[in-house]
Amino acid sequence: MDKPIAWYDPSNGMVSTDRDCPLFTPLGQVWGLYPKQEWVGLTQEEIEDSYVPNYQEQTRAVEAKLKEKNT
Repeated sequence: MDKPIAWYDPSNGMVSTDRDCPLFTPLGQVWGLYPKQEWVGLTQEEIEDSYVPNYQEQTRAVEAKLKEKNT
């Protein structure tokens, strides 16, 4: 996984590129902010491989494949 590009303190809303920023709440939890990743779609073959006769099942199969490729 990529390194965070900045840090966020949800207790006071502060954002900084410095993990040890003095404006962060003492002993507070800070979250790493990561660069946005490029969306990865399905190939025609992956779409065809996920085919099932029921539309609802079809949608779930495609959703599962997209989740697998984008996480």
